[in-house]
Amino acid sequence: EKLSPLTIAAAMARLSRRGDDMRITLLDEFVGAAGKDEDLLKRVITAYGDDSVQQLVGQHVVVENASNLLTKKLEWGRLAAYLEQSTRYIYFDKKDAKGQYKYFVPDYLDEKTKKNYQKNLDKIFDNYSELVAKMTHYIQANSKVPKKEQDMAWRLATRAQACDAIRPVLPVATKATVGIYASGQALESLIMHLLSDPLPEAVKTGADMLREARKNIPSFLERADKPDRGGALIAYRANTAKNVAKLTQKHLKDSYGGDQQPVKLSAVWPRNELDAVPDILYDHSSASLEEIENEVEKWSYKKKEKVFEAYMGERLNRRHKPGRALEKVHYSWDIVCDYGIFRDLQRHRMVDDLNWQKLTPRYGYEMPKLVEDTGLTEQFEECFDISLKLYSTLQSAGYEDEAQYATLLGHKMRWKLTFNAREAFHFIELRTSPQGHPGYRKLCQQMYDKICDVHPLIGAAMKFVNQGEDPELARLAAEKYTQFKLKNMNQT
Repeated sequence: EKLSPLTIAAAMARLSRRGDDMRITLLDEFVGAAGKDEDLLKRVITAYGDDSVQQLVGQHVVVENASNLLTKKLEWGRLAAYLEQSTRYIYFDKKDAKGQYKYFVPDYLDEKTKKNYQKNLDKIFDNYSELVAKMTHYIQANSKVPKKEQDMAWRLATRAQACDAIRPVLPVATKATVGIYASGQALESLIMHLLSDPLPEAVKTGADMLREARKNIPSFLERADKPDRGGALIAYRANTAKNVAKLTQKHLKDSYGGDQQPVKLSAVWPRNELDAVPDILYDHSSASLEEIENEVEKWSYKKKEKVFEAYMGERLNRRHKPGRALEKVHYSWDIVCDYGIFRDLQRHRMVDDLNWQKLTPRYGYEMPKLVEDTGLTEQFEECFDISLKLYSTLQSAGYEDEAQYATLLGHKMRWKLTFNAREAFHFIELRTSPQGHPGYRKLCQQMYDKICDVHPLIGAAMKFVNQGEDPELARLAAEKYTQFKLKNMNQT
């Protein structure tokens, strides 16, 4: 008999209390009851630990028509997988059957504010549609690739280059679909996180997700909105955030014109990268960490360096990452960059301390050189002028959180994160790869330079940091390889 994932999870939970083979446990307690005895599953889940059993069931969830403001809230948790529609490869110039561009409108805005909101976002999308079409034509007309080589891969590469240049004018209200795969535990955490958020779009989405997920895994989400469990946690998160926000407003002044270093290495630990040598040796030794540290302290620099370099090994590609001893080394960053770059980099799961401030137009924006070269500066700037006025109007009308929808992907924002040295290899080598967005490639190259300044041995081991390929040709190479793989798949 075919067992549901729910029943299998409950049976696996029983393993902690029975010494039998898994098959015996299934036959003894679950076969015949699957899909029929919800009480049995509830008893098992309750008796053998909500949290641990919740990790044994996965759930696919698709959130459609989420604003770009909401997508980052959806992708906040570490312990789930996410995929969303990309502003780097998709044009957002089409209207739906109702004649509406693809942007989110809070339905509770007062009528006057809503009309103004829609009128201004329509104008920004009109501009975007013209700009992305003109940019695509310009890039293709000025391409260095010979006519006979201008194939599907070339068209995709030039389209992506145009999207990269023009996406800064897309509003944060722009809608996208997000696919999520999460364990029951991660999904419950995400739902409670959304329900505690001050943004109504987030709260509604959290409630919708809970309702839909309960159709498949009701036993695993039973406590999500119970007053004494999930309800209490939601209230705790909401009240804590509200109280800290009040204290922040009381004791700190706004500072949009202050320190705007794009990449600031705000903390490094340890200062000496060779302090990781005892951790490198630890799992090959029988001594305590303290004993190893005392011994290594007597060693010469060269001796420590030799151990460090042996641990780095001969890396043949960026997926060859050194071991977990490097997770002891940490870098903390304070970053000012545009929201488009943030939304690409925020997806990394193996980071700590990732937080961002409210979106605002007041940090300004940068003009892409390609936009200047194409003669589209005036129309590009008009989008930012419209955005600033709409943002101020929404604030004045009392829609403080909703004003963020009016900001554009090109507006700068402030955020911070901490990651360990092992994650630095993955983060920086991946995000400086030639086909990456030029904005985050530049930012991660700056991160790399700062790591090299403080930890030159770690920097030297990052062999696959790309420093300056032609963005058109690099992206074209990646697209050609994708088309080559697809062609081979079709032939097999």
